[in-house]
Amino acid sequence: MLRFLLFFFFHMCKCECFLLQRHLCFFLFFCNMCDKKTGDTFTEEQNELVESAAEMLYGLIHVRYILTGKGMAAMLEKYKNYDFGRCPRVYCCGQPCLPVGQSDIPRSSTVKIYCPKCEDIYYPRSKYQGSILLRISNFQYVDGAYFGTTFPHLFLMTYGHLKPQKPSQNYVPRIFGFKIHKP
Repeated sequence: MLRFLLFFFFHMCKCECFLLQRHLCFFLFFCNMCDKKTGDTFTEEQNELVESAAEMLYGLIHVRYILTGKGMAAMLEKYKNYDFGRCPRVYCCGQPCLPVGQSDIPRSSTVKIYCPKCEDIYYPRSKYQGSILLRISNFQYVDGAYFGTTFPHLFLMTYGHLKPQKPSQNYVPRIFGFKIHKP
């Protein structure tokens, strides 16, 4: 059944996502090898390749899912519950953040948090914000490509009423009460 669903998904995505297609092919190849092997076991290297392909496939499907209506609704609940953390910037007053990737290419960078108020990205720092950096196999952090570069912006376009006003204050550096002028 799983193989049929993956095969169906593979053909649906054929034109849209070459990267997903490539990883799905790799994963299906190893699934077929599993069927053909009888009493033999895989080497540790082969197991790592299968796990890596499955992890990558799951992540690439995840980034597509969160852009659907159901995925957006699920992410809305997480956003309202501050599951992705709050902006560390003082003038954002604890604005809830959204996960974002700096690249859509897997293994380029880990997930960051995007603040819709100051429109900047940050490394998740606290334990609470670190919940989106769940450890996965081989103790690697969640790849930013599994959330993608599109998600937070599409989310805020979909739920426009959640888009906050830009901060009204900016920090002004001072020495003994005098503004520092830059040359």
